[in-house]
Amino acid sequence: MYCIAIKPTPILNTPDFLRVFGKKTLPLDEQGLLRPVEMIALAGTKFQILKHLPNQILQVITDDYPHGPQYIDARFVIPAKATTAERKKILPDLETICSRLKNSLGLPYIWGGNWGRGIPEIQALYQPNIPAHLKKIWTLAGFDCSGLLYEVTNGCTPRNTSELLHFGEKVPSLQHVKPLDILVWPGHMVILLTPTLTIESICGKGVITTPLATRLSQLSSTNFIFRRFFPL
Repeated sequence: MYCIAIKPTPILNTPDFLRVFGKKTLPLDEQGLLRPVEMIALAGTKFQILKHLPNQILQVITDDYPHGPQYIDARFVIPAKATTAERKKILPDLETICSRLKNSLGLPYIWGGNWGRGIPEIQALYQPNIPAHLKKIWTLAGFDCSGLLYEVTNGCTPRNTSELLHFGEKVPSLQHVKPLDILVWPGHMVILLTPTLTIESICGKGVITTPLATRLSQLSSTNFIFRRFFPL
């Protein structure tokens, strides 16, 4: 059995969507992060259904996110067949990606977030009484570090830093960097908006820009690498 996402679809690592989204408070950890969220599957994402669970929850797997366990709400998808095509991955041009990055400035850091407009259906489906100051995090309107890159590239890049460490080609040195190259190390990644300016989503700060020279000085003890995914 298969299904296709018809809208941006939250993937959780627990089937208990009502506990995560439907209470008076969010189950945030000590860092203020909503750890049950894995990612937001983009419209057109194909899932294989492993199990039907109560409250219209499906246990699934998808080629777009090779991690698990994964659970989705069936109200975000429609039935599909094994022969249904996977989501088309069309990489935008450089100008479009850079414009999207700039438009993301100021959005909050959201664990598992990769859809800056958020998921308004969360409020309609689970009917929480969302305080105004928590609306963005409750509706997942923001990004984690790799989620920012995932959205602006239409999901053409891996969703997690563990895959980004090996994605594309290695840039030999700082002197060779170009816009949209990334600095990546286990657990975090940074995007070059220009050859001298970085943009990233940082826990506690959200999406910000920093001069590359400043960022490199902050990372002097970090074993990062430059990688290039955009065919310049």
